[in-house]
Amino acid sequence: MATAPVIVEEAVRRYATGKPAALLPAVLSLLSKQQPSAGVRALASQLHADVAKRPPSAAVSNSLLCYYLRSSRLDLALAHLRCRSTPRDSLTYNTLLNHLPASSTTFRLFRLAMRDAAARFRPNIAALLAVLRASSSDSDHVQMIHSYLLKTAACIHTPVANSLLAMFATLGDFASAATLFGKMPARDVASWTSMIGACLGAGYAADALRLFREMVADGALQVDGVVAVVVLRACAMLEDVGVGASVHAIAARRGLQGDLFVANSLVDMYAKCLDVQSARKVFDHIAVKNVVSWNTMLSGLVHAGSYPEALHLLACSTFQIGAGDETTLAVLLQLCKKLGGQAMWMWCRSVHGAAIRRRLLSMALLNALLDAYGKCGLVEDMLRLFQGMRERNVITWSTVIAVCAHNGRPHAAMACFAAMRVTGERPNSVTVLSLVEACANCAEMRASRHAHGVAVRSGLALELAVGNALVHMYGKCGDLGASARVFNTIPVKDVLTWNSMIGALGMNGRAPDALALLRRMEAERGVRLNGVTMLAALSACAHGGLVEEGIACLESMARHTLQPRMEHLSCVVDMLARAGDLDGAAEIVRSARGGSCPAAWSALLSACRRRGDGGGEVGRVAAARVLELEPGNSAGYLLSMGLGKGWAAGMRSAMREKGVKVESGHSVVHAGGERERFVWGDGAHRRRGEVYAMLHLLHRHMKHCNDLIPPNPIISQ
Repeated sequence: MATAPVIVEEAVRRYATGKPAALLPAVLSLLSKQQPSAGVRALASQLHADVAKRPPSAAVSNSLLCYYLRSSRLDLALAHLRCRSTPRDSLTYNTLLNHLPASSTTFRLFRLAMRDAAARFRPNIAALLAVLRASSSDSDHVQMIHSYLLKTAACIHTPVANSLLAMFATLGDFASAATLFGKMPARDVASWTSMIGACLGAGYAADALRLFREMVADGALQVDGVVAVVVLRACAMLEDVGVGASVHAIAARRGLQGDLFVANSLVDMYAKCLDVQSARKVFDHIAVKNVVSWNTMLSGLVHAGSYPEALHLLACSTFQIGAGDETTLAVLLQLCKKLGGQAMWMWCRSVHGAAIRRRLLSMALLNALLDAYGKCGLVEDMLRLFQGMRERNVITWSTVIAVCAHNGRPHAAMACFAAMRVTGERPNSVTVLSLVEACANCAEMRASRHAHGVAVRSGLALELAVGNALVHMYGKCGDLGASARVFNTIPVKDVLTWNSMIGALGMNGRAPDALALLRRMEAERGVRLNGVTMLAALSACAHGGLVEEGIACLESMARHTLQPRMEHLSCVVDMLARAGDLDGAAEIVRSARGGSCPAAWSALLSACRRRGDGGGEVGRVAAARVLELEPGNSAGYLLSMGLGKGWAAGMRSAMREKGVKVESGHSVVHAGGERERFVWGDGAHRRRGEVYAMLHLLHRHMKHCNDLIPPNPIISQ
């Protein structure tokens, strides 16, 4: 508030009568409280001229310095400070530190004051707080200030200790924060809040809740809105709805439910704990909702899988707050990825259009759009958006590479990675994982070794996820030696590591080795088998003809407290059928889900088709059940055509009656960096002459080798 002009005029009049130096500090102090104007500035310049005519005292110099700093005349303040005749004392430096904007200059000024022996600098609390705020991004500066505070015992002042504690929490130095907190002689709510936040930032959510319990049990301090918000974040991280509900009760008793930040945090906590009903109840009781309230509730519904309710709430939010903000659009993109059919395409493009119209094209939202387009299968839309982006970061490149790899475009993914390296962008673990997946999909050994080299040069090859992906990649390429070498270099293996190696051995015909590795895994401490492990082992037994071992694997699932699922039973059915035990396979199919599993019946039908007699009665029953359970799937009709004479014509007639269309069987070969597609019975391919000539040559060689090998009773059977 400006000082009354009458008082200023009286002070100036008294000063003008004799210009006593003793009145200068009072006059300058009065002027610093006035609104800036031409008259005030002129008077201040006159006073500065009077100061310059005589050696100024420290009080007069500091008053003039304070006036310039309060008037935002930093240039004149620094010019006055640089003058040799300007006396400096502790108050001079404290004044500067209190009024200068927080920057790296503040810490340099603090060090200069400490070296100025004549000034005998003793920083006050305000100056220390200013220096700490200016050093919040530099851990070395904070540690130096901490050392000074320990020497001067300034840490006994709670505001200074709280500020230092908040700095350690911001910098992620949990150890220093815990040490300081333990030595604080007095703690207030801000102290506990900073320490709880430090625990949360370091990932120790359980310790954060323990500290909160200690604070509440002490009884000397009252919970405020800030600490409630921090503790609710910890509850959301742990998905501990019980403690969250207790915090809700404390907030209600303290009258904090009217605090919008607390209410939004409660909605977020309940939603992340999947208690949608409580989240909606808190949300409905918020009197004046802001865009954060709507975004939190929308995100919670999407997280909990309540998509229809999320769409309904979206319509309400559009009516009350308009189109929302960038976070709203990001939540909508998450919803797009959950919707099926044409709806997700429409939503993705609509969100993209809204972002363009509202100019909400931040890097984060554009990356989310790329991911949404990829999840919805709109690869061309994703590529157009990517090509139009002016700036790209590692998340952008990683998203595009992953989308290409997931949508059957491995070479496009590898080309995108090459373009990324040209720009100088360094890959992260997600980038490398997507590149390895692309190489696994195309099964090209040269590209796979290149991807492995990228992982090694990037220092990511020893990461567990990357190592697991490399094992799987080499397994799909058929290089079991490389797969085993990567497997052996992984220091700490998890269940995915073992599953990848067992699957690689099984898919490459090494069933005994796969089972031996399974036994090693069972003996390994700290690793527990899961359903995928047993599925890989059963698949290896099915392709290797190891029926007894496969049945033993199925029976051992109970020992590992694993319940056989339909995919396990289908694999056993395929294994028994391949070995010729159609009756045993049929018995398992009938017991699986009451005989209503299409995959199991299809596996049995496929085995019957491979036999010369079509499997007899078992084949007919299997064909009838497959067509009954999946009448619109062409696979069942095609499998039934191979059961014997008369089946083909009947199946074609049934397909015409039911309108079932058959997609031509085809195979894809990656050759010379191109993707070649070969359709069954193709007579129009541009290289069909070379293809059929090579097939004829392979058939001749196979027949010749078969004549040379003595008959094996197991193979003959």
